[in-house]
Amino acid sequence: MTRTLALLLAAAAATQSMTAPAQTSATVPQPAYSPLFAAEIARAKSGVEASIRAGVHVPVPKDPGGGVTHEQHKRNYRTIFEGGQLYRLTGDVRYRDHVRDLLLAYADLYPKLGPHPAAANQVPGRLFWQSLNDSVFLVNAAQGYGAIRDTLPAADRTRIDDNMIRPMARFLSDGSPEVINRIHNHATWAAAGVGLSGYLLGDRDLVDKALLGLDKSGKAGFLRQLDLLFSPDGYYAEGPYYQRYALQPFVVFAAAIAAHDPDRKIFEHRDGIVLKAVRTAIEVTHDGNFLPLNDAMPDKSLRTEELYHAVAIAYAATKDPAFLSIADWQGRSVLTPAGQVMASDLAAGKAKPWPFASRLLGDGPDGEQGALVLLRTKPDPRGPLLVAKNSVQGMGHGHFDRLGWLYYDETGAVVTDYGAARFLNVEAKRGGRYLPENDSWASATVAHNTLVVDEQSHFAGNWKTGEKYPTQQLATALDGPTRYSIAEIGTAYKDVRFRRALLLLDVPGLANPLTLDLLRASSGTKHRYDLPLHFSGHIIDNDIAFTRNLAERPVLGKANGYQHLWVDGEGTKAGKARLTWMQGSRFYSYHMLPPAGARFIVAESGANDPEFNLRREPALIQRLDGAADATFVSLLEPHGEYDASSEAVVASSARVTALEHRREGAADLILVTLVDGRRFAVAVADDVAAGIKHSVTVDGRALAWTGPVGRFDLAKTGAKK
Repeated sequence: MTRTLALLLAAAAATQSMTAPAQTSATVPQPAYSPLFAAEIARAKSGVEASIRAGVHVPVPKDPGGGVTHEQHKRNYRTIFEGGQLYRLTGDVRYRDHVRDLLLAYADLYPKLGPHPAAANQVPGRLFWQSLNDSVFLVNAAQGYGAIRDTLPAADRTRIDDNMIRPMARFLSDGSPEVINRIHNHATWAAAGVGLSGYLLGDRDLVDKALLGLDKSGKAGFLRQLDLLFSPDGYYAEGPYYQRYALQPFVVFAAAIAAHDPDRKIFEHRDGIVLKAVRTAIEVTHDGNFLPLNDAMPDKSLRTEELYHAVAIAYAATKDPAFLSIADWQGRSVLTPAGQVMASDLAAGKAKPWPFASRLLGDGPDGEQGALVLLRTKPDPRGPLLVAKNSVQGMGHGHFDRLGWLYYDETGAVVTDYGAARFLNVEAKRGGRYLPENDSWASATVAHNTLVVDEQSHFAGNWKTGEKYPTQQLATALDGPTRYSIAEIGTAYKDVRFRRALLLLDVPGLANPLTLDLLRASSGTKHRYDLPLHFSGHIIDNDIAFTRNLAERPVLGKANGYQHLWVDGEGTKAGKARLTWMQGSRFYSYHMLPPAGARFIVAESGANDPEFNLRREPALIQRLDGAADATFVSLLEPHGEYDASSEAVVASSARVTALEHRREGAADLILVTLVDGRRFAVAVADDVAAGIKHSVTVDGRALAWTGPVGRFDLAKTGAKK
């Protein structure tokens, strides 16, 4: 831990025993805060002042997420946190008194509460429909209360301690063993709330249960969560969306541990896993938006409360100026000493750009249970990004999408993932909970960009089975003009093994990289193989003779997500096929070499959706029936430009004119011809060991390479005009 962080944490801890002067903000000289921190104070003041004007409102809980009482209790815990910090910063007793009055009202209400009346399929809370939200309440309330506690009369402290803080902590620990003893984000929030309360009250029993589990054996609790929920690279088991959500309790409680139990050296635990997790959370974004893997809302970005805390604490711990550029993009800070220092250094011009780069993020506690691979061609947060999802299941929030992929560039998400079927906290949508279509569509394999066998989801749609069988990340290259990920799985289906090589190719003369996809499936029996591509944009052109369903829209299937796909058209084409769409200012051509006999299906999500819960999004499916083995070769080509202001269109036609595939011995050879006649080959060997030498012959020319992938420029053909 750095000396700077130690001083900041000591200052934060000192606020729990500091007696602030009984003054109003008008009588206290205010320091000259940096612009970002001053804006944070102004924002907090606006909210807390509105709460003061409205008076204390602590309703009896009755609503699910998004309901009136739910939202009021959320506002109250924000007011408690912010009001406490404002009192620490300004000494204005109005803030302290309002926080005190809210806490006293909860001290009167809480002992009367039983399980929440709107409880559903989660462990019920007292204030909220699920105990998770109670934990979030306590994490915030404990911090706000800590800023004012020692300035209150003993009688008020006793009421709040004994009727609210301690009972909430006991409910979330001893009263909810099925939550706090899990290895899960719900347990992390619970441990943080219980542990912060323990430090606040001087209750070592609560602290130890939070750190080590209810029996204090270390088999559960916060430290065990750090060991099992993150890979050594800092990648979180449930994916980027829940990494974002879990970060706040991890970093806030870690900061408290560092302040109160410095001998634990929490920021050094497991090779600095807390800080690695913050860095990785930033890496698993595109243009600041988290990759929508597993149960994820696609609109979540680094502009979120969890990351405001995480970035501030990580900067305090490391003084890495790259964190300042993230804070600048966020445009926010937090009302803590760490947030104040971060904002000050940002104003002083100390920021440096975040070094976005290709990353191999091992998954699983040992980092050997597959991986998430991020392939980038430049450090631009908005630049091209190919994502290969070869990770672990992701527990109950995981989707059945092994060996799936996504693609992003300056236009946003191009090859897409649906994420979760949920309208978070929108009461009209089943209380903001996950919708039935989350299971029937969003998590199904056909809703993702990976192989589906016999219209069944991976692992027969059983996530507990999927959790037992990791993906094998076979080979990776993160740099150079040919970046790639090669992975394999043989357990997603009973008798099918499939391997996928995804390559990001920089090609001289092309403004944007190409994505080459080679997927090979093998089995001892015949199957139906479907390979979906979900994309964002409007179809512009294709060279497939589609039979269109104009009068009515049949549904593709009956179960496993197929019941949610309207069929707009079907067609066949021998040899290479192409579909071109436009998104924003760019065109995208998807070139395909499916196995002989395959057909193409253009579909759209939204069928069998009585409550209008699903977004209408397009998909293209390559389908092969009655085959034991199959090889699908596809190439995504971004090209051209559309300028709406000048109505100018440039290069709306594909630059790739030919795509060929050959099986040469123990290697696949893909030949690509461009419109100017240039031709190149990519060879992918079966043996992916790094030092193995391979060779093939193309048009009388011997091509040799070492390792899994080779790439070669070939003789130029006649250019097409």
